[in-house]
Amino acid sequence: MERVVKNLLVKTVYSLGYFSYLIGRRISKSKDNMNISHKLVHYNNEFVLRGIKDKRVEKVAILLPHCIQNYNCPHKVTSEIENCKKCGICKIGDLLELKERYNIVVKVATGGTLARKFISEEKPSLVIAVACERDLISGIYDALPVRVYGVFNRRPNGPCIDTDVSIEEIKKVLSIIWKK
Repeated sequence: MERVVKNLLVKTVYSLGYFSYLIGRRISKSKDNMNISHKLVHYNNEFVLRGIKDKRVEKVAILLPHCIQNYNCPHKVTSEIENCKKCGICKIGDLLELKERYNIVVKVATGGTLARKFISEEKPSLVIAVACERDLISGIYDALPVRVYGVFNRRPNGPCIDTDVSIEEIKKVLSIIWKK
């Protein structure tokens, strides 16, 4: 019963945050709304790290957007990340190395429905999700009660094409998980 109440409280807090993000998006297209999303993800990430403190994390998954892969790459990784040839043009090769080093699951999803399906089928105890503001906020909310640590992707070429991610930030989270 205590777990049900806790999950309900967490879902309520996340619902309020998500609702404020959506309202902010409707009212303002300015950087203020990006600040809201960054604060929500920062709060979420602290909550996730506190939740796994002193606990063994059994199964970790990294969930990536398809736009992390170079747009012109002929070796599509959406069905199988191992199709990557590790040429270094995008970060998929670096993420494959993390997969091998830490024995974790890494998946590239083409959208929210496939991301939710992946989480439902794999049942990870922790997801490190990489996405843009809108997709990350909604994905964290949709995945509850699964813990999702959010990492914003960088969009030097605009949205949804040849985006980038900080491998160092992902390594930092992985080192926190296995430092125990």
